[in-house]
This record gives sequence, structure tokens and C-alpha cells, in this order.
Amino acid sequence: MMWPANSSDLNPIEHMWDELCCRVQQHHPPPANLGQLLQWLQQEWNGVPRAFICNLIHSMRQRCVECLAHNGGHTRY
Repeated sequence: MMWPANSSDLNPIEHMWDELCCRVQQHHPPPANLGQLLQWLQQEWNGVPRAFICNLIHSMRQRCVECLAHNGGHTRY
């Protein structure tokens, strides 16, 4: 299958990064230093529900189908 190497449509980790970013941004005030940011990132990464991750994994077939249907163009993912 031919597609752009960095296609976010076929890269579910992009959705994981978005989820992680949203979770970290809920902390107030912002991190005081890089160490605190790292701690929060690790904490939130470990707190992402397993169901969210499984959904990303199980979406791969449909991602590929839609990417092919759109000739490698933009999809809803």
C-alpha cells in the first residue's frame, strides 16, 4: 500500500499525543520546570484508559480502508 510516510491518518499515536496533551494541560498552574512536566507526562501517560488505547489499535483496519478509498488523501481520522 502506498501512502505518505508520516500520514497522521495512518498513525494512531497522533491521537495518543493529543490525548496526553489535553490531560497535561488540565494541570494548573503550568509545570514549574522540566522535571515537573516530565513527571506529569509520565503520570498522565500511565492514566490513559486501556479502552482508549484499544480503540486506537482496533481503528487501524478502518483507517487503512478510508485512506485507500480517498487515494491517500485526507480522511476523518
